[in-house]
Amino acid sequence: MSFKSGFVTIIGNPNVGKSSLFNKLLDFNLSVVTEKSQTTRDSIKGIITTDIYQIILSDTPGHVESSYLLHDKMNKNIYSSLEGSDLIIYVTDTKEKKINQKLLDAVHHLEIPVVFVVNKKDLNKNFDLKSIEGEFLDKYLISTKNKDDIKNILDVIIKSLPVHQAYYNKDELTDKNERFIVSEIVRGEIFKIFSQEIPYSTHVEINTFKNEENLLRIEGYIFTESESQKTIIIGKKGKKIRDLSKNSRIKIEKLYDKQVYINFTIKVLKWRNDKKFIFSKF
Repeated sequence: MSFKSGFVTIIGNPNVGKSSLFNKLLDFNLSVVTEKSQTTRDSIKGIITTDIYQIILSDTPGHVESSYLLHDKMNKNIYSSLEGSDLIIYVTDTKEKKINQKLLDAVHHLEIPVVFVVNKKDLNKNFDLKSIEGEFLDKYLISTKNKDDIKNILDVIIKSLPVHQAYYNKDELTDKNERFIVSEIVRGEIFKIFSQEIPYSTHVEINTFKNEENLLRIEGYIFTESESQKTIIIGKKGKKIRDLSKNSRIKIEKLYDKQVYINFTIKVLKWRNDKKFIFSKF
């Protein structure tokens, strides 16, 4: 049997389960998943390799109407991720009333086959796939909590891969470095602990990552946009930042199977509209 390898990109609107599907297919929690919308900010590649195929799977930010320079860059990242894709998985859910036709038109213009996935069937098992109009390779009603549904999506991906040698080494999980993975763990905890605007106004940057024999030493910055937000993140007598560090440390220790030292400094910067900052980080 000839080896197959190709690029698959997951697209769609915010908060429909793109990152959940990505993580389930990858069998690893690489993308931040929360109940809040617009959690994913950057395109992330996850690599699945077996003896007969390699899937380079991209999770992309949800397409949004732009309010900040950050949103402009996120949207550009989505469209750039389409280039060179062998297959697109468009994800919506049973609650969403309007699909993103602009995104789908861009895919059809590039003549890339699309698998249309309707997520969250546990909320509406009677959803009618026939109501979805358009030219698609296939359509699926799924729940990312259902292993059989995930297998069905994986099977259609494998079937659609072109014959090609592997693009990455078999032991590579992602194109992102360890600092990025750790920063995403911390950012995920920010989304869980804080509400309203705080998660969206913060950016996590790791500037020290020392993986020693018995200790992983992590230090970095959490950027936020105002002094009042900084006060909220620190919390009364430092409780919130201690909770954030503790929760992040527990997850990172589980990932690396060793003791972790973690420390963050809070910096105030109007970063979401800072051109130099955005184009150097995203």
